[in-house]
Amino acid sequence: MSFSNKEHRPSDRSRPRTRSSDSYGIRSPLLNHSGDQDSIELSSMKNDPFNRSLSIKRNLKDDKIYCFEAFAHFLKGNIGSGFLSIPYAISLAGLAVGPPLLALICGMSLYCMLLILKCADKLGRKYDQKNMGYGDVVELACKDYFNSDGKVGRRAVDSFLILTQLGFCSIYFIFISGNIKTVVENYYPEMQINMKVYLVVLLVFIMLTSFVWNMKALAVFSVIGNVCIFTGLGVVLVYIFMNTDFTEDTSNLIHGNIGSFPIFFGMAIYSYEGIGLVLPLRNEMVEPEKFPRLVIIAMFVLLSLQIIFGSLGFLCFKYDTAAIITFNMKKGVVGSLAQLAVSLCVYLTYPLMFYVPVDILMVPAKERFPECHSFNVEFWLRVILVMLTFMFAVLIPHIELFIALIGALASSSLALIFPPMAYIMVFRPALRERSICMLIMLVGILGTVIGTTFALKDIVCALSGSPVGGGWPCQPPPEH
Repeated sequence: MSFSNKEHRPSDRSRPRTRSSDSYGIRSPLLNHSGDQDSIELSSMKNDPFNRSLSIKRNLKDDKIYCFEAFAHFLKGNIGSGFLSIPYAISLAGLAVGPPLLALICGMSLYCMLLILKCADKLGRKYDQKNMGYGDVVELACKDYFNSDGKVGRRAVDSFLILTQLGFCSIYFIFISGNIKTVVENYYPEMQINMKVYLVVLLVFIMLTSFVWNMKALAVFSVIGNVCIFTGLGVVLVYIFMNTDFTEDTSNLIHGNIGSFPIFFGMAIYSYEGIGLVLPLRNEMVEPEKFPRLVIIAMFVLLSLQIIFGSLGFLCFKYDTAAIITFNMKKGVVGSLAQLAVSLCVYLTYPLMFYVPVDILMVPAKERFPECHSFNVEFWLRVILVMLTFMFAVLIPHIELFIALIGALASSSLALIFPPMAYIMVFRPALRERSICMLIMLVGILGTVIGTTFALKDIVCALSGSPVGGGWPCQPPPEH
């Protein structure tokens, strides 16, 4: 949810593709996406009366960045709404199992990031391509291995990126509405307004920001959002320390519920969705050869922050930990400030994350309606996509299950399946390396299948009023 100076977390189209021309001129998007988080770059477009472009990167200027800047951008790109759900994820697995599993998932994600970097290096030399993105690597890997055009690889990546980004936008609806509802009810307990009312009111404001097409205005959103998220996280930590009894016996917090492990996996992998950020960041560095070491250090720092933040949050709220920890905060200046700060950050993030599916889908939409002006096509595409994210938020208001579903269904594919698959196709490694890659792919596939199945099962149970987190089909979880 944070906005960095460099390319955006999910999509990657580093090679220009010509679009249909009309009064807008010819568009050649360079779309790069980092996953769970957000920021943009202004890219020029001929004869564009709105002074904007659908092309997205992570920078608003052409300057190369140094190691410290890349380090800061990488951390910001991985700290967002998923970070605030880590305490709840640990409450599902327990203190004994949760942090080690987080470390395991972090290690696999890091290994896959390094694999993508290696694939980009080799494919870049072979095909004389520079500044490649995630989609380019998968496309050229398929081309290299199957001796075809490789379009199926890019389409697969784009499909998961669209699913991931629209899922994030739906989660943002629930996230913001839930925090505002908590603040209102903390100060006015008699105002027990249905969550759907908050969602409808929020829809108006979300729709307005989705039509902010001026990139300079969105750059201001990015700066304000970064300030808000780190302010909010700092205030949350202060709140936790103020409300935690560190002398209390925690032996009952050691063990979790094994039936909730698939949900834990989805939420954990959701919080590590930064693999689409690594290539664009390295492309913008003054010393790109130092980037692999930088990623290793950054992931270690991120993991440490997650374990500390998640464990402290769980110790504070025990098994009453909410899916987003700010939902636990009671009436008071500290809690309200944190809730409003992170809500404002997510609200400003929505239009940035929203650009990714719009940019990908604008091409087929324009081809489908060639007689229509590009403005009209894009206007209605934006309206339809905003309404789609709103409808999913209304239908699936359980944010922890929604996060787990998006994490298991889409994020695990981008983080754990495509990178080792591309590495095998590009390098044809020996048995040892191939076995490691196959093992990670197997974990990703099992996590996708099992995590998605259990998330959907729990969503159905929750919507029907049955218990969630237990056995099949809707059995209550064991008592802690």
